[in-house]
Amino acid sequence: MSFPFALADGELNYAEFFKSRAKPISYALLSALISRIQVSEKMQKEGGGYIYSFIKFYGIVSLKHILKSYALLIQKLIYNYQVKYTSLIKLFLCFLSIIFASMAVAETHLEQQKWQRCTVNNNQRAASYPKITNQPYPDAVYLGANEGTIRLKGISTLYGNVIIQNNDILFNADSASFNKRNNVVNAQGNVVLSSANSILKSPSIQYNIKNSSGVIENAEYEIGAVGAHGKSQQIKQLDENNLQLKNATYTSCPVSIDSWHFSSSEIKLNKKTQIGKAKNVTLKVGDVPIFYFPWLNFPLNNQRLSGFLAPRARIQSNAGVSLPYYFNLAPNYDATVTFSTLRSRGIKFDTEFRYLTEKHQGVFNYDYLPDDSSYNNKRRDYFEIKHHTNLDKYTNVNLVAEGVSDKDYFDDFSTSLEDSTRSALQRRLEIIRNEGDWSGSVAVEDYQILDINDAPYARLPEIKLSYHPKSKPMEFKVGFDSELVYFDKEDSITGTRADIKLFASKKWGADSWFIKPKLSLQHTSYSLNKSDNKIINRTLPIFTLDSGLFFDREITIKNKQYTQTLEPRLFYTKTPYKDQNNIPIFDTAKINFSATNQLFSENRFTGKDRIGDTNQLTFAVTSRIQSRQLGKELFKISVGQSFSFDDKKVTLPGGTIQTGRRSNLVLELSGRLNERFRISATGLLDKDKKDIPSFELRLNYHDDKKRIANISYRKLDTELKQLTFSGSLPITNKWSMVASVDQDVENNRNLQTLLGLEYQDCCWKTRIVAKRYLTADNKHYETPVFLEFELKGLGSLGTGASREIKDNIYGYDDY
Repeated sequence: MSFPFALADGELNYAEFFKSRAKPISYALLSALISRIQVSEKMQKEGGGYIYSFIKFYGIVSLKHILKSYALLIQKLIYNYQVKYTSLIKLFLCFLSIIFASMAVAETHLEQQKWQRCTVNNNQRAASYPKITNQPYPDAVYLGANEGTIRLKGISTLYGNVIIQNNDILFNADSASFNKRNNVVNAQGNVVLSSANSILKSPSIQYNIKNSSGVIENAEYEIGAVGAHGKSQQIKQLDENNLQLKNATYTSCPVSIDSWHFSSSEIKLNKKTQIGKAKNVTLKVGDVPIFYFPWLNFPLNNQRLSGFLAPRARIQSNAGVSLPYYFNLAPNYDATVTFSTLRSRGIKFDTEFRYLTEKHQGVFNYDYLPDDSSYNNKRRDYFEIKHHTNLDKYTNVNLVAEGVSDKDYFDDFSTSLEDSTRSALQRRLEIIRNEGDWSGSVAVEDYQILDINDAPYARLPEIKLSYHPKSKPMEFKVGFDSELVYFDKEDSITGTRADIKLFASKKWGADSWFIKPKLSLQHTSYSLNKSDNKIINRTLPIFTLDSGLFFDREITIKNKQYTQTLEPRLFYTKTPYKDQNNIPIFDTAKINFSATNQLFSENRFTGKDRIGDTNQLTFAVTSRIQSRQLGKELFKISVGQSFSFDDKKVTLPGGTIQTGRRSNLVLELSGRLNERFRISATGLLDKDKKDIPSFELRLNYHDDKKRIANISYRKLDTELKQLTFSGSLPITNKWSMVASVDQDVENNRNLQTLLGLEYQDCCWKTRIVAKRYLTADNKHYETPVFLEFELKGLGSLGTGASREIKDNIYGYDDY
């Protein structure tokens, strides 16, 4: 189900920008469920028991039983890990009960998941009720029936298939009367009052068509964009936009599949603002009362509203409950503040502010734990800033910054191996200008160091200027790239590096061939501190000659036309040797060849601190098969190898001279085996040692039944051997399971495992995901559990499960 949003003037797409925001219902449901639970000893001791019990729970088909099972699960999550906070939790839940009574229903996902299609027609307004005319004259009243009496100034009476039409208001009934003097309609028998955004059904209706007011007894109604409907003892239409319901029910489930609803002594629905307000509300699943709250606001469509979002339960070392509050400040900016209670730590506050204007956009996050009782009662916090500004047509400003209070923060609060092993946090501010042939930037970049053994250099500042003239393909071209950087790092060699690279090139060729020589001259100058060599200069010429041929032919496979290409390429590069061992390493590393296009690099090193001496010829050939009908590349294979004429003497510190005359053979393959299977592979073949030192193989399967299977294997010399599997398997049209495994084959250990179960129908959906990952110390594991429960049209409980599935299962698309 997609969420439309009102857009401000201009071309800004706020709906696309503001994603992943919650749509809270009064999830006092959580506190109500928690009050009924008992805890088994096994569940207290074994985190894996949660998944086992949850799967057992799902053996019960009844929705009521499933909800009770959820209640048991949530209670275990809270009480197993919060024994020391029993009193605090009771107070917290009491506080929730009061808060939920006045909370607004804000939005959960601007990028809301699609709901499974139903066989039931949920939109009765799509039905074609008989009309007298499709183009009514403004304010005219049209009367139609099998028989009756029509009076121009008195009361008209109508019998059999009655139709009364006025503007967009339409009455259908067995019998009716219309009083011309006061514009009142009295209709009886199977009465249907329909308009542009509502349908009212009742045995009798009294209605004033002039001021759009009336009283409808024992009515059924449908209103709003989400197909909300229910029953009411009495409906008063106060005016064109406002309805007042007495002793009514409300649900956004499809008609006849009312898995959940709430009942209220009074509900007010505003069709203009698309907001409902209810008093004395009882939320029911089936006929079972789940929770009561004094009053509640909720949307009739998918708009964003300020209010408390769904509480979240967290299971791992920092078990606890979180309560977010969403501020819908404007169409183009919003904020979320989350209050969390963490076992043995205290109360944590997480804030997020997002904004989007014509020239500016960004996100600011700040997480704050004022007094961590598990960390010597110290303050813990984290901030993240991502900002982008368009100063004008050619100039942009970017700011990226992160920071934490201590190096253990990610170990304690992350939910993935990737986050827990972060070694440095970047802070970078840059101004970039691109105008015509010229481009330049000024930046400052620093890092907060979390691991001193993997600390990058700060750039204070970094200035770049480039000239790349736009020219026709065969024209002579000259230009340059330059940069000036001051590198700074504690207890290391620091200094300034100035680099400029001049180049000139010319291309000859046609559709079937090309040849392109290029001559470059690169000069680099160092002014160093804490070094025996204060001033270092290096100047080297670089010559390359690139050439290629293009052949193609038409082929027929199973009566379908395809184009096959053959693309041989020769690349020669020559750079003389210069001793560079006295130059420090600021930002340079060796390129690990994993694809054929990397064979065509001028320099075998990244950065500017090393320019490799090279005298080699590279040969590669690529063949493709392309569909003429679809215009897509279906298959590609490339093979390449470099042949060196001299030893390669320039190395990084600790490296050795390369004496081999041939590089490893690089092989690359990708393609579609059919509409479901895709394969890709890259590898290095050492013909001398008859070994494959590095390779990566990926196989992906995805069909229209939402079945997904991905498997990959990576090997990088002796450093890494990793096997990864992920997939999604629908069990029925409503049930599916997801899983992923990352295995370190070299060290025979599991890096990460994810297992999840999903259920959805037309009315509600849920998923639970358990994750086990290796922490940064390479010894211990964390096992967070993510739970989501969503009632269609109201909101969801938790958001982490969807994110984890999408991050770990390639090709997963929520449905």
